[in-house]
Amino acid sequence: MAQTQYTAGLRFILKTSDQQISEEDRKGAVSHASKARWKVRRKARSMRSWIDPDRSLQEEKSAIPPGASKRSNTIRLPSPRPTMIDETFSATELPPGIEPGMIQELVKLINMDKVGIYPYEICLQVHPVQRGWFPYMINDLCCLHSMMFSVRAFVDGMSNSNRTSPLAAFHYDQTLRLLQARIDAFERGLCDEVCRDSTIMVIITLATAAEIGNDLTTARIHLDGLRRIVNLRGGLRQLDTHTNVQVKVCRADLSLALRSGLLPSLFLHDEIDWDCYIADRGLVRCRHIRYEPTIRAFTDNLDPKLRNCWKDVHAFSCLSNLAYQTDRKMSPEMYNEMMIAILYRLTHLSFNEEKDLPNEVIRVALLVFCTTLFLIRCYLDHPYERLIELYKVTLVRLCQCRSEGEHLPPKPVMFWLVMLYHVVPEQETTSSSSSGTALYFDKEYYSQAEVDTWEEALTLLKSIMWIDFVHGNRGREIFEDSRTR
Repeated sequence: MAQTQYTAGLRFILKTSDQQISEEDRKGAVSHASKARWKVRRKARSMRSWIDPDRSLQEEKSAIPPGASKRSNTIRLPSPRPTMIDETFSATELPPGIEPGMIQELVKLINMDKVGIYPYEICLQVHPVQRGWFPYMINDLCCLHSMMFSVRAFVDGMSNSNRTSPLAAFHYDQTLRLLQARIDAFERGLCDEVCRDSTIMVIITLATAAEIGNDLTTARIHLDGLRRIVNLRGGLRQLDTHTNVQVKVCRADLSLALRSGLLPSLFLHDEIDWDCYIADRGLVRCRHIRYEPTIRAFTDNLDPKLRNCWKDVHAFSCLSNLAYQTDRKMSPEMYNEMMIAILYRLTHLSFNEEKDLPNEVIRVALLVFCTTLFLIRCYLDHPYERLIELYKVTLVRLCQCRSEGEHLPPKPVMFWLVMLYHVVPEQETTSSSSSGTALYFDKEYYSQAEVDTWEEALTLLKSIMWIDFVHGNRGREIFEDSRTR
C-alpha cells in the first residue's frame, strides 16, 4: 500500500481500487467530511430587509444612479449633486430662495451632534452631505424651511429659552404655508406634490420637532397625516430606499410610540414577521459557557415571540461589542433594519401583568435596554420616563413575588434586571416614582448570583446582553458602590 504523506499539516489519503483503506485514513476522511459539513452549516445567511424581505441589504447603493429609484411609483425631485469649494456650497446649483450660506449653516449645526442618530462607535460614519435627507433639503424650499425650523428650535431649547426665537418662528410659518398649499392643490386634484418624498421628509421633521418639544399630541397628528401619505403611495414597502425615506418613516413611528406608550401605526400585529431576524444568521459566534445552560432553560419557557426578540437583542449586543473592539463596523442601513425589526416586535407584544408577569417584565426590560442603543435622545433629560416608570413598577412587583417564593427568573437574570434598572440614564434624573418603592442594588443580588468581582459580574451581564461602551462605566460604578453599602 502506498505511504500516506503529510505536507504542511494536510493529510493526503492514497488508495487504489484493489486496496483496503486503513483505519487511520478512514478516520482522516471522516474528519475532513465533518469539517466540510460544519463550514456549510455555519455559513452566514445573507441579510435581507426586515421591512421588505424581497430586498437584499448586500445590494450596492452605488448601482442606483442619483435621481433613480428601484420603486416604480416613487415620486422624487431630481437631485443636484452638492458641489463644495473650500468647504462651502457656493458652487452648488440651488432653487430660487435658497442661498448656499443657509445650507452651510445647517450642515454645521447638524454635524455638531457627534452622536447623531447612529452610534459611530459601532457604525460607519456618514457625513451630513451624504445623508438621505440632503437631496430633498437643497431641492425643496418647504423641506429646507422645515429643517431650518427644526435646528433653530433645537438650538433655542439648548439655550434654556422657553420661547421660540423669531427666526425659528419664521421658518415654521413658511413650512406650514408651503405645506398647506400642497395639501390644498392635492385636494383639488391639481398636483401630486403632497405625495413626494420631500413632503414626507417635511412631515417627519415637524413630527420630530413636536416630539422633542414634548408636544406628543401634535406629533401624533403629523404621524397620522404621514400614514395617509404612505397609504397613498401604496404602503411602506413602496417608499424609496436609496435615500432612506423608508427607514426615516419607521423611526418617526417608533420614536413616538416609545415616548407616548401607544402602538406604532405602520405595521399591524398580523403583518409582523415574528421569527428571529439577527440571531439565526450566523453573523456572530459567541460562547457564554458558565451561564448559558441556566439562561437557555429560562428563555425556553418564555413566550416564543418574546424569546426570538431576546435572542436578537442578545445577538445585537454581541455584534456591537465585536464592532467596537474591531474595524468590523455596521452600515447605517443594517443598524436601522435591526433596530426596526426588534422594536416593532417588542412594541406590538403585551402580556397580562397579573397572569404573566415574568414575560411582561422581560418585554419591558428589552425595550428599556434598546432605548440605550436605538432612538437615543441624549439632549432630553428623560425622554423615556414613562417606559422607565413602567419598568420600575413591574420589576418591583416581580421582586416581591420572588420574595414570596414563586418560581420566577433565575438569579443571573434577576442580577441583570436590577442592574439594568440602575444603568439607564433616565434613572439619574427622574425625581419621583408612583410606585413609592425604592429598588436598591445591594449585596443580596450579587451574592445570590455568585459574583464577587466586577470582572465576574461583566461575564454574567454579557451572557445576557451588555454593551461595554454604553453600559460599562456606569455599571462598574453601580457595582462598586453596592459593595460598600
